[in-house]
Amino acid sequence: MKPHEYKFVVLHELDELTAIINSLGTVNEERIPTWEAVGRVLSRDAVVPMDIPPMAKAAYDGYAVRSEDVVKVPVKLRVVGSVSIGSVPNIEVRGMETAYVTTGAYLPRGADAVVPEEYVDVVSSNEVVINRSVSRWENVDPAGSFARKGEVALRKGTVLMPWDIPALLELGIGEVWVRRKVRIYVVATGSELVEAREPGDVINAIVNGKVIESTASMIKDYVNMYIPYAEVIGKTIVPDNPDAIRGAILHGLDQADIVITTGGTGPSGVDYVYEVTQSLKPRAYIRGLRMRPGKPTGLAVLSNNKVIINLSGHPISTLNALTVVVNNVIRRMAGVKVGMPEPRIIARLAKGLLGDDNIARQYRVRVTRVGNEYVIENMPRQGSSLTHTLLTINGLVFTRKGQFIREGEQTEVLLLREPFAEQFNPNTESNL
Repeated sequence: MKPHEYKFVVLHELDELTAIINSLGTVNEERIPTWEAVGRVLSRDAVVPMDIPPMAKAAYDGYAVRSEDVVKVPVKLRVVGSVSIGSVPNIEVRGMETAYVTTGAYLPRGADAVVPEEYVDVVSSNEVVINRSVSRWENVDPAGSFARKGEVALRKGTVLMPWDIPALLELGIGEVWVRRKVRIYVVATGSELVEAREPGDVINAIVNGKVIESTASMIKDYVNMYIPYAEVIGKTIVPDNPDAIRGAILHGLDQADIVITTGGTGPSGVDYVYEVTQSLKPRAYIRGLRMRPGKPTGLAVLSNNKVIINLSGHPISTLNALTVVVNNVIRRMAGVKVGMPEPRIIARLAKGLLGDDNIARQYRVRVTRVGNEYVIENMPRQGSSLTHTLLTINGLVFTRKGQFIREGEQTEVLLLREPFAEQFNPNTESNL
């Protein structure tokens, strides 16, 4: 089919897209220090290497005792030393003896409980009076009470969050197996595109009929902010020329797992991206999806498990494809089973109707918090070319084909920024 004859003959359902994504393999794994693993995806279970703690630890500041010595209180005990966290005790507590311990310190040999210091009277440097009895292992974390050797701390497929790192280190896990980052190369197509190098380039491009390249840059920024287990390793701009597009895609495939193209996916006579992608003989290729915006989105899987994703040049269409297509492709290739939490809320539609009988839709919405409720109060015009409307909204609502959200009904919203205040009044000082 010649470029000028191109049109969408068949639009594919999202279920077809899901089937192709599920057929993708994962990228290779590597072993790295735990403290460098934030945002990475475990490729193997993280397993506890030893009983934790290896010895009993004090849960309070106080005096380590033999519980049998403090059955009847008050009782006077001899102080034989002290143990602080960060050291291994070299003393032993025998009958009618005690040792001062700090929270987290290992108990000295012979001790099996801790009396908190508020229940102890200090008589001298080597003698105290215990005023409270304690049972065996009271106020103590016994050996192996946190975890046992061989236990699974985190399952493979889990994206490691910042708070996972100290927890894994506490369990003695100093290195983990993770998937290497999924590598992405972005090819922006369009003879009208220019790259801004100075602030003045933006206005110059507009008055001269050019377009500042921003969609490919948005993809890179999106990946950097929301998908830490992937990385954009390169980006280029090429004109509407099939040889240039083919060369850029092949260059990207040599370096990356995924090549994302922007632009060149519409029905005009200079849209060569589909033609070039098809010429690479993919084992599976979807061209066009029943969703809006982003209907021209294409997904090709090559025989070597590398992927080409064709996206519109419009940022709004690409934003939908990023959340519905690109994110899911990367998750699959990275082996994600337990991912990062998304900022989603439930909001009530104040007026209007969302949904379509024939196509999946993504709506840009403005959400306001009213008391304890989130409300979708208004929406901008929904054309995919109206990029500036992204500045007036703070959420996205997705409906599948045939799904409708009616006035007064609740729906899930993917937040792009915090919900707006209850009612913004520019004349109120508190809004400054």
